[in-house]
Amino acid sequence: MTESILGFRDERFWDDELAANTELFRQADALDEAAYRIIQYDRGSAEAWTRFSEAKAIADAKRTAAYQDWMRIKRAMRN
Repeated sequence: MTESILGFRDERFWDDELAANTELFRQADALDEAAYRIIQYDRGSAEAWTRFSEAKAIADAKRTAAYQDWMRIKRAMRN
């Protein structure tokens, strides 16, 4: 009986971890889309390209963090 309860907790733990990681990737996608919207209609402006570059760097950093978190989860699940 105890094993089934602990197994459920473990499963729930991993579900929560994966849901949080999925949210990180979703946020990275949203930031990436926002960056591209900056230059969607204003490609000639140096200011737009600067804002795009800054926004894209933030999106890329979020995606890197999400990937690193995903790798942490994979390593933890193997152990």
